[in-house]
Amino acid sequence: MNNSTINKSIVFLLGAGFNCDAAAEAGKTKTDVLASTGRLARYPLVGDLLEPCFGRKDLPSDKSVENLFQDCTDSGDRKPLEALYEWLMELDYYIAPHLKRGGSHGDNAYTKFLEKFRVSPLLTFNYDSLPELLLLSERSWCPMDGYGVEVLANTRKIRKGSQPVEKSLRPILHLHGSLCVYPVNYGFEKRPSSDTLWMVDLPPKFKFDPDALGYLFHPFEGVQHGLTRTPIHERVIAPVPDKAIGLEGEFIKAVYGKAVDFMSAAKQIICIGYSFNQHDKHSYAKLLQAASGKSVLIVAPDSESSVVRLAAEYPDIEWSTQNMSFAGWVSNDYPGVLQ
Repeated sequence: MNNSTINKSIVFLLGAGFNCDAAAEAGKTKTDVLASTGRLARYPLVGDLLEPCFGRKDLPSDKSVENLFQDCTDSGDRKPLEALYEWLMELDYYIAPHLKRGGSHGDNAYTKFLEKFRVSPLLTFNYDSLPELLLLSERSWCPMDGYGVEVLANTRKIRKGSQPVEKSLRPILHLHGSLCVYPVNYGFEKRPSSDTLWMVDLPPKFKFDPDALGYLFHPFEGVQHGLTRTPIHERVIAPVPDKAIGLEGEFIKAVYGKAVDFMSAAKQIICIGYSFNQHDKHSYAKLLQAASGKSVLIVAPDSESSVVRLAAEYPDIEWSTQNMSFAGWVSNDYPGVLQ
């Protein structure tokens, strides 16, 4: 079986652990901080969010981090969410240029992985734009179709011969939403015998809005916003215990339909850095139902404990594990991949 065939038969499901090695691969240390905010210069796990988002060092005895986000959401306090999303976009801006091909650390686990599996779909629960920024630099991705749905984007004028690709080699499906895409479900039309433009409901369209990351997506840029622009904190599902309501968003529903199709057609599903937390059951249940009868490999330092629980709940899946980090898995030549 050649590499192209292997690529097409594998689907990757990415969690927060996929990004854990990015700072080190970009030459940053565990103690490096972002000069503008003092936050850690590495993509965070849930346990890293307490102080940057809530200004506290310890959890209340009866609360999880997800509960704290829920409390703030219920009270209308958006500051913790805004701090998280701003942090992630700042990390994209700070780390991705070092990791991309031609960057200061362009030969790294991420570029090796993306090159090895050139057409395998990437399904991600992460909000950040790291994979698409790296693929954009490889000239294998564009925002118009690279999110799995049609997205409206503008292109700046560039010199001849440096045009980006017009069709992505594979999609990146943001299952909890992307900070750079938002839906628009209205338009304007004239009615007979009237020059007035009337607002009407339309099937949703999706617009690209890279916000502070615009420079990194060169030559692509956002489109005119019109009357409304969905704020960044409403584009993604907040990290709260119950994500069922957020899963009803137009962009997320469209992406999930594609994701289920990919899971159903795959020969093997490889989950990297995703723990299948019980708080996320609304998010992953449909995906694992579509994976019935498939081979599912979990790559994470704590993968064995996750599989013990999941195997009891989803016995029709052929589970396997690799107890290592993403970078360790790459450096060990991708153990567990079916040939």
